Amino acid sequence: MAHNHIPKQKIPRSKKTEQWGIDCVKGYIKESTFAATGKHELLKYYEAYNGQMNESDYNYVTNPYNSQGQQKRNFPAKLRNYNIIKPVVDLLLGEKTTRPNNFMVTVSNEDAVSKQEEETQRLILENLQKQFINELNAQGVNTGQPDQEAQTPEQVKEYMETTYQDSRAIVGQQVLNYLKDNLDLEDKLQKGFFDWLVSGYVYSYKGICMDDIEYEIVSPLDIDFSKSPELEFIEDGDWIVRRQLMSSNAVIDQFYDLLSDKQIDQIEDHTRNRSGSFSIPFLQRIDDSFGDNDRYVEVLHVVWKSFRKIGVLYYIDEFGVEQMNLVDDSYKTNKEEGERTEWYWVNEVWEGYEIDGDIYVGINPLEGQRNALNNISKCKLPYNGRAYSNRHTDNVSVVSMGVPYQVLYNVFHYRLELTIAKNKDKIALIEMNTIPKRHGWDEEKFMYYADALGFAFIDSTAEGKNNERVSFNQYQVLDMSLGQYIAAQIQLLEATKQEWEELLGVSRQRKGQIMASDGAGTTKNAIAQSTAITEEIFRKYEKFEQKEMQGLLDMSKHAFRSGKKIHYITDDYRNAWLDIDGASYMESEFGIFAKNSSQENQKMEQMRGLLQAMAQNGVGIGSVAEILDADNFSRIRVLAKQVEQKQQQMQQQAMEKQQQVEQAKLQQEMQKTQAEQQHEAAQNDLDRLNKIEVAMIAANSKDTDHNNDGKTDNK
Repeated sequence: MAHNHIPKQKIPRSKKTEQWGIDCVKGYIKESTFAATGKHELLKYYEAYNGQMNESDYNYVTNPYNSQGQQKRNFPAKLRNYNIIKPVVDLLLGEKTTRPNNFMVTVSNEDAVSKQEEETQRLILENLQKQFINELNAQGVNTGQPDQEAQTPEQVKEYMETTYQDSRAIVGQQVLNYLKDNLDLEDKLQKGFFDWLVSGYVYSYKGICMDDIEYEIVSPLDIDFSKSPELEFIEDGDWIVRRQLMSSNAVIDQFYDLLSDKQIDQIEDHTRNRSGSFSIPFLQRIDDSFGDNDRYVEVLHVVWKSFRKIGVLYYIDEFGVEQMNLVDDSYKTNKEEGERTEWYWVNEVWEGYEIDGDIYVGINPLEGQRNALNNISKCKLPYNGRAYSNRHTDNVSVVSMGVPYQVLYNVFHYRLELTIAKNKDKIALIEMNTIPKRHGWDEEKFMYYADALGFAFIDSTAEGKNNERVSFNQYQVLDMSLGQYIAAQIQLLEATKQEWEELLGVSRQRKGQIMASDGAGTTKNAIAQSTAITEEIFRKYEKFEQKEMQGLLDMSKHAFRSGKKIHYITDDYRNAWLDIDGASYMESEFGIFAKNSSQENQKMEQMRGLLQAMAQNGVGIGSVAEILDADNFSRIRVLAKQVEQKQQQMQQQAMEKQQQVEQAKLQQEMQKTQAEQQHEAAQNDLDRLNKIEVAMIAANSKDTDHNNDGKTDNK
């Protein structure tokens, strides 16, 4: 299809006049297709979630004969909406809040590897010096420095492979943490996930305002973009048109520095009939809900990729070295000075606004072009979102899958109400002539006694209309009860709801409906299978989140190009300060690394399941609380490793203390044994000396008995 209303983009900047910009804005607005059927379908999905229904969709049930008369269309039942879509969507929304947020900033500059190698060499050399000083101190050499803990080359290598981060990556991670808090990303991304579940689409806007980042989620009803066949994210597309309804005061707030007095008077003029002049008529039905449309102004924001001519200038500096620089198409090459220029056409993002149908402002190249350092032609639009182009089979709208079941569920409820209205229970047929009218009874008195006392009198002598005798056996009972049919319809309702939830993967165990007969293993398997079905919904949205984190970091390089001092509160409620050097930060090429949230969540839950055992084994309450507060497994792993190191230190200290006690006890026993041995040796010496003394006394004695008569002989 020809796009003759789109102006030529490959022209010099000097020819991109104001009128050229206006024609571009008008052309891309004509290119947009907001009035397509798809937008009407998206609106129905939001209405279905909110419990709204269009009764005309049920005419085949409520008016099966296509009757024109209102009296023939009045049935004893009312069609109502019994919402079975909202609980499922709300369940997935709740689960999203519990999934870990694991986005790690990396540096992809060309010098990242060389910087890591330099840091590795520096650490190895530093630790070798520490080991050398420790060895000299051990040999008694006075180095003047105390012993220091030193790592081996293997430990340094492990640190560089697992823990080391480039200083630029650390700054990028801190900026991302600041943006998460400052932009309230958690709530906004949750809002985007709601759009993702309801419509199957999610869109956002990232911009720069007053050297800071602004971010918002855009309704899928208010955006249109180029439908490239293989486009996955619209930030890589060619153009985007976004529509907003704004009050006159909001328009002035946003564009006060761009509007003239005459334009402001036009915007403030509430007597203008704006109801039928909107550029996008399909949304007028939605806009009517605002009430007085004349008080609202239609604002269309258009962004598109144009072409820009740039040159790569080569010149010789004062040292005789060839240098390279980028110049625009107005630069005149000085060949006499040895300059040469290579010219290229590259992409450049432009933007412009149409206000109230005929006011055009802000038509300029977009502030903060998101170009790659290694490819200046690669740029991205400020809007982003998952795109399916014409491949509608990829759409993962949860509500779109549930709408047929919702219609069927409402129809069954309608039929159930009709059946209940028809239900008359058992009816007794009573011959009127048997009522004893001759005794003063009438039908009212007869029914009173039948209801109050449970019996009634009859006149067996009564005669019929033709004077025939009325027999008693003419009484009959008609069974008008529809109880079995009602029970069958209730089962149909339950089956319809169960089939819808099983289609999406929401089992009763996942909703917490666990029966006493369910075993722990059965429940665990049911939940695991259920989450496996819905995992693709989360995975695709988390890929969008990863792109958003990347985009916010890219935009921050332009917003903080002059440097920025930031104060923010960390996740553990600590004050943090960040002083950004604009020059080095702007030259950093950041990348976002994200782990699979489902696997991370399983690991986190398993780890938290071990906390009770950890607490019983002596882990401090503070460490347990830190692990419970962690929002990603990497943080839990670091905390667990710290706890493990503390326990190892405590165990080492306990072992050393035990060894000291045992060594002291052994020394005491040895001292005691030695004392006993010394005492025994001294005692033996005394006994030996005593024996010697006794022997000497006996040998030197003068009184002897030579004749053996028992008496001492005299010399």
